[in-house]
Formats: sequence, C-alpha cells, structure tokens
Amino acid sequence: MEIKFLNLSIKEKSKYIVNNFNLKITSSQITGIYQDNWQLILKLLLNKLSYDGEILIDNKNIFEYNDNLISYVLSLNEKTFLTKKVKDEFFLAKKRLNEYEKSYIQKIVASLRLVGLEEDYLEKDIYTLSKSEKKLLQIALALVVNPDILIFEDPFIYLDKNNFEKLLNILFELKRKYKKTIIIYSQDINMLYQITNNLVIFKDNKVLISDKTKTVFKDLLFLKDNHIELPEIIQFKEEALLYGIKLQNTKSVNDLIKDVYKNVKENKKEV
Repeated sequence: MEIKFLNLSIKEKSKYIVNNFNLKITSSQITGIYQDNWQLILKLLLNKLSYDGEILIDNKNIFEYNDNLISYVLSLNEKTFLTKKVKDEFFLAKKRLNEYEKSYIQKIVASLRLVGLEEDYLEKDIYTLSKSEKKLLQIALALVVNPDILIFEDPFIYLDKNNFEKLLNILFELKRKYKKTIIIYSQDINMLYQITNNLVIFKDNKVLISDKTKTVFKDLLFLKDNHIELPEIIQFKEEALLYGIKLQNTKSVNDLIKDVYKNVKENKKEV
C-alpha cells in the first residue's frame, strides 16, 4: 500500500515542530528511515498525533482503514511482552480480530512457522527464550493479524548470523510474495543501504532527501555537507577512485569483492 503524507503541520505548545511535511512511501517495497525523530511517522500512522493536512493510503484517507492495517515491531525491552507464556501473548493480539478460536490458532501456527519457530513454542515461557527467539516472536505477533504495512525499529539487533539471514529472507518474502509495505528505522546506515529499495533521511524534523536508495548516495558532497554518514561500501569505492579504480554500483559486499578481483585481474593483464 502506498502511503502519502501531504502538507502536514504539527504544533506543540503553540510552536510548529513540523511544517508543510510531505513524503511518499512506495507500496510493496522496503523503505528505510534514517536520522532523527523517526517515531513521528509511526505516531502519525497510529493516529497518536494531532495534525493539519492529509495522510492517504492508496489515495484514501487513513481513517477509512481498520486497526489491522498496520503492525509494528519496536526494540526489545522489559516491557515488550505483557504475559509470561508465548500463547498468552498471542491471545492478547486476538483482541484485534473477530474470529473463532480454531481459525486463530491456525493463524498463530502459520505466523510462527513463517519466522522459523515451531508450534511447540506456544507452551514456552517467554523469559526462557533467547534474544533472537524473542525478536522472531515479536515479528510473528506482528504478522498474525495479516497487516498490509509493517514497521520495524532496528529489526536485526540481537540476531545472530543465522537468524539475521533468516529475517532478511522473511522481509524479502513479505515484500515479494505477500506485497507488504515495509518501513525500517535504523541508525545502521550499512544495513539500510544493503536491504532497502528506498531511503528517507530526516534532519531537524524535515525530509532532507527521499529517493531510491542507490540514488540517495549519488550526491556525496550534499550528504557530507549535511553530516550524513556514508555506508562503508560507498566509502570503499571513494577510496578506490583515488587509485584510479572505478567499481560497480552494488549494495552487496560479495559483488563488491568480485568487482575488486575483476579489476585486479585486468590490471595484471595490462602490466
């Protein structure tokens, strides 16, 4: 689902904290949000801020949609889970649905399996789970209501390498197969560069730049002037240019290594 924020203005204590805010988030893609006050987007979508202007989803006013439209996964803390058992946590989420218990159990099992957890997790105590398992449980809880829009805060924190790859595959599957619109906030610019289709950079409650992720990093002088950190891959390419080596525009470290190897071989031939 495409999300549009049109001419939004927000006041706090008679002072504008946001004025004439405009942003489009593309449907069925992964959009990264970088820099300050990212929760502004979350609060607006959850109707927790008063504003002037419009928020449109697929060109309809956001108020026309039900509560199941959006699910979010915030950073883990001691208040993340409200019950002791996994199954009890799922039945708290059931309040968002009007379905028979049998149907809901099927949805729970499907959500658990989608993130790589089996049905027996329902009987486990949450405190016995590892941080990686808790993060995957958070995502399963977000998915059980089948939302159209998913919002993540630093989704890869606490995940080991295997679960990092697992979650990465889950996000790509949610985007490609299930056509979910995914928003990821993080201060990890390397991760955002690697996995997002689009990137929004906020600064001082304004959209500094919003575009396809690769396009965002074409004007490096603009980013440097605004003190925006560059991904390590971009920095490496910049260093390579100083030695007359022009590398491919890729997000993948593996592809970058292949390109470096290719350049080394070609230079050897010239010698």
